[in-house]
This record gives sequence, structure tokens and C-alpha cells, in this order.
Amino acid sequence: MATNSPMNLNFRRRVTTLMEDTEGSDVRSATSDMKLPRREESVEALIDHPSGFLMLSSRNQRFTVPGISGFISFREQGRHVIALGGVQAPQAQRGILLDRLLAFASKRRRRVLVVQLRTEQVQLFRDRGFSINQIGTTFGLSLKNFTLRGTKKMQLRNKISRARASGLRVVEFGVDWPRNEMTFAELHSVSQAWLRAKSKRELDFMIGEIGSPEDVRRRIFAAIDPTDRCVAFITYVPSWGRAPGYLHDLSRRLPLAPPGALELCNARAIEVMMAEGVPYLHFGFTPFVVGGPEFAGANRMAAWLVPLLYRYGGAIYPAESQAQYKLKWAPDIIEREFLAARPLSVRAVFDLLLLTRSL
Repeated sequence: MATNSPMNLNFRRRVTTLMEDTEGSDVRSATSDMKLPRREESVEALIDHPSGFLMLSSRNQRFTVPGISGFISFREQGRHVIALGGVQAPQAQRGILLDRLLAFASKRRRRVLVVQLRTEQVQLFRDRGFSINQIGTTFGLSLKNFTLRGTKKMQLRNKISRARASGLRVVEFGVDWPRNEMTFAELHSVSQAWLRAKSKRELDFMIGEIGSPEDVRRRIFAAIDPTDRCVAFITYVPSWGRAPGYLHDLSRRLPLAPPGALELCNARAIEVMMAEGVPYLHFGFTPFVVGGPEFAGANRMAAWLVPLLYRYGGAIYPAESQAQYKLKWAPDIIEREFLAARPLSVRAVFDLLLLTRSL
């Protein structure tokens, strides 16, 4: 890991100056169009993060600066501005966007907390006095040479075979199956049954959603039983940047669905994507899956607590079972993601847990 760098001693003065100019910044709904200096640029072209599609949720806000390409996706919760994925902008312009966001938050008497920060942006935040802690891991799979063959995937093949033997088949909404209000109502019914069985509310912010029939960028593969009932489904959303493809987003199954229903869904989705030439399938972020040394200056309490949450924090998030599901596909991209705080306080953790509906 990188060594600790000296904090910029002029940073407070720089933020004070920026606060005088922060009225020129722009905060808007993620569904509105960005003002970009070059017409050919798009929001998607600025994103280099496996969870980039989640940043564009209509429930998020986007912080932009006129004349600067890029944005920061965030929501306000309690005393914090909580940003998802860091700064989505060309490298040369990330600093000014971040400084303007800090000034914006300071003017509103809020502190900035960032989740799912990638390694290459860690130093950007450390230079501004943030403590950095591992908070989880994102997994991804190259589809070019993917195969279900091999001893390591024997159990996976067995689960898929059991699901097929039970009479399940997989359809894609809008291709093999109607994509309308009636079929989406069935998806919501499956999701609600799953949540009731888990005694949980639907999580938010760092997780996707079912969406609507009109949102055709969100692909849905569903396991259908012999009576044409949906018993499990997985949504897939676009993923942009250095490893383009799709993100394995929301997955749900009925409590009594045959074993292997979700594995069968994903296997079929991979088969279709490979035929289409899709380069990568991302399995997304799993909280609390961490390992190796922290960066210098990391919050000691968080460094101690996060590994414990992986093993004992199932009431907050079932990290261990989620990691096991993703690892059975033998992902070849395993990347740590980080939490950036200034400082990381009990209130910051509380606000994050409230925003994600983990409490």
C-alpha cells in the first residue's frame, strides 16, 4: 500500500476560496442532462467504475461544475454528503470537482463521506485529509474464455443441472418473455417474498432496483417453472470504463424455488452475453470482504470492525454468502474498494447505515 503523504497545508485556505465560488457549481437530479463542454461526450463516457449505472439512479443527485467534464454522484443523509464511487471525470479535472464538492458540503455544514472508492483515486482523497479504509471487494469475470468445465466448477454445474431437472427454464424479459406491467408485478412479488423470508427491508444506494418495463437498459433473466411462474430472477445493468460489459445487479428467488435457480439464470445470461461478444460480467461490490494491509493513517476502529462484520454482521449484510456465490464463478477480477472519511465518526457510520437502509 502507499505510504502516508503530507496533507496540503494550504488546503483550508483553498476551500475557503472555493466556497466563495461554489455558487457556480451545479447540483441536479441524476436523470437530467449534464452540461458538458464538448457535445460528443456523454455521462457514460465519464464513468470508470463497475457500479457506474447505480450512480445514475434517479434517487441520487449529481454534483457538477460548469466548464468541467465530470460529476460526483451523492445523497445527503444527516450531517453528511455521501458520495458513491468517487469522482467520475478525466484525471486532470478530478481535483477541482472534489474541492468544489468539499466547499459545497462545508457551506451546508455537512461532511463528505465516500463509499466504493477505487484504488487509483485513494491518493486524491488522502491529499485532502481523508482517512482511507478498506470497506469491501468488487468481483468481475472476463467472458472471452469463460467455461463451466473444470473440477473447481463441479458443484456449480451440479446446481445448474438440478435446477434444469426440476423443470426450470430461463427467459429474458423483452426477448423470450413479455416485458410489461404484469410481468414486472410478478418480479415485485418474488422480491417481496424474498424480503419477507429474510425479515429485511429493501437495501438502497449501493444496490440496484427492479426498475420499470420502459427501462430497457436493465436486462432481466428469470427462471420460469413448468406452470410459467417466475421463481427467481437476476437484473443486469450496463457497466462502462476499462472493463465494459454488464453488472450482475439485483437477484431474488422465491423461498421454495428449486436449488440452483439463480445459478441457472446466470449461466444462461453468460451464454447469451458471450454470443453477443460482451467482454466482462461484473458481480459487483460485496461489503466487508477485505484483506491485506490498510493505507497509512487508516481509521483503526474501522480496520478492526470491518473484518468482524464479514463474519458476524449478517444482520446488516450477508457478506459471506454473497462472496461464496460470486467466487464459485471463478472471477478473474478481484478489486478492493475503500471508504474515505474526514473524519470517520460514529455519526458518519450511522448516517451511512441509515442511507443504505441497513438499520
